[in-house]
Amino acid sequence: MDSPTVMTNHIPSSSRPKVSPVLQFVLLLTPVVMTCFYLVYALTGWVVEGRHKLNWSIEAIGVAFWVGSGIVLYSLLVLLLARYKGVGRRHILVYSSIMHIAFAILLTLSIHIAIRS
Repeated sequence: MDSPTVMTNHIPSSSRPKVSPVLQFVLLLTPVVMTCFYLVYALTGWVVEGRHKLNWSIEAIGVAFWVGSGIVLYSLLVLLLARYKGVGRRHILVYSSIMHIAFAILLTLSIHIAIRS
């Protein structure tokens, strides 16, 4: 009687993903949520008027600093992790981090312009 064939999970290390799919999902989802909040907050400054605009502009500088720097810092940490894991420059984590840093800078500028208008 022949013994059954045993399937093993031997994947060569060169074809294994360098970043697990679950970690990659979390690393990609977190800045999307933060940037979407920041986008809505920046657009609010362009829409509100009167007393509400004054109240918004009082807190906007603090929000712009903390949320903007949080997005940039998080994206830089993701870039460092991607570099540590050895992913290439064309990996989605690298593109996503650079894109979110650019969005954070542009939204911060938008908030500062909205405060002055």
